Parts: sequence; C-alpha cells; structure tokens
Amino acid sequence: MRADCYADKTAVLENVNAHGSAKVFKECMVKDCTLGEKSSVGDFSRLTDCHLGQNVLVQRNALMFSTRMGTCSYVGKNFVSWHCEIGKFCSISWNVSIGGANHDYSRATTHSFLYSNNFGIKAPEETYDRFSQECTIGNDVWIAANVCICRGVRIGNGAVIAAGAVVTKDVEPYTIVAGVPAKPVKKRFNDEIITYLNDSNWWDLPLAVIEDNIHLFNQKMTKQTAKEIYDLSRRSIKEES
Repeated sequence: MRADCYADKTAVLENVNAHGSAKVFKECMVKDCTLGEKSSVGDFSRLTDCHLGQNVLVQRNALMFSTRMGTCSYVGKNFVSWHCEIGKFCSISWNVSIGGANHDYSRATTHSFLYSNNFGIKAPEETYDRFSQECTIGNDVWIAANVCICRGVRIGNGAVIAAGAVVTKDVEPYTIVAGVPAKPVKKRFNDEIITYLNDSNWWDLPLAVIEDNIHLFNQKMTKQTAKEIYDLSRRSIKEES
C-alpha cells in the first residue's frame, strides 16, 4: 500500500501511515511504519516497524528495526538501529550503530544458525530474541561518527558520545563520554545548569516557541540562560493547560 506522501517510483511502501508532507526516496523499503510531518527517508534505506516524528530526517542507507525517533532528530548515512527509542532534537552522525544483536558465546558456537534457517541447518524452535532489551537515547543527544551503542544501554538527555566510542554502559545526562569502552570525560555544564536544563524539558516546547526564543539556545550557556529556558518551559506548560 502506498501512503499519501511523496514516494519515489522505485520505493516500496507496505502498511505505512504517512503525513502528506513526508518523503521517501529511491530504492527504499518501508514497512509497518508511521512517518510524521515533514519527515524523510533517504535513498536505499530499509525501515520496519518504525515511527518517525515531525521533521525527522533519515539519510541514505539506513537499516532500522522497531525504532522510534522524536521531533527534529536526524541520523547520517549508514545508520543502523534495533529496538530503540530516540528522543527529540538528537544529532546522530554517519556510520552509527545502536542496539545491535548480541551473540551467545557460552555455547559451542556463536554462529547464527542456532536461531536462523538461512544456512541450510534447521534452527531449534527456541529462537534468540534480539528485541528483548531496548536501547533508550534521551533528548538533545549528540552521537558522533562511527559510534557503537550496545544492546540495552540508556543515554541521558544532553549527553555527547565522541567519535568512534563503543558504549557498553549507561551514560548520565549532559555527560561527554569517549573511548573503547566509552568512559566519562567531563560534564558539559555544572550541576546547577544541568538541573535547570534537564528539568525544563525544553524539547517538548512547540517549535514556534523555540523559534521565537532562539536567542536563548544560540549563546554560551550560563546559569541565567539555563534558568530562562526553564522558566520559558514552565510558562508554556501553564498556558497549554
């Protein structure tokens, strides 16, 4: 079934609920997905059981299974994800992998013929569940190029994952991590500023409100600026209620 959105003539859409402004480019396969307003899926991508929010951008050659992405988040080319929740305003670079399946190394072999019938050996009825542990990426997270985030890891709001890192453990909000395995380098801000930003939930503001107050986001962070962002979010919540 072709959804009511722009789709290249070479794209295949099956059971897709898409906003009329969404775009799916050439040679894509999109199945059992929801595509939000002004979202786009780049060339040669494969998406199954995914939900893309408003203004979500997926660049070419993505491979995504059971993944949700929030407003204004984007991923670079060659992105891979399994069973993960990605928050709003996340910046994810190219060649990033989140939540890849683990192989059980406690048995005689780590090969996937133990749970796949693709190799001429009938797998036992008990199959490996690669979706039992969800990865969770918070809001406003920056993940640089060539990062691997392992199955079941949680990344806090505002965190930064340095290029080439292999993340095997949870990352605290507004913390920069780097290395193999990834370890904390420093906090982005002091604890008081982090508390204001983390508690503000500014990423839930209407886009028009963020645009009207973009000066608050486009300057070096201070305690005063963080408090103004917090107050802005509190006012917006009051007005909506």
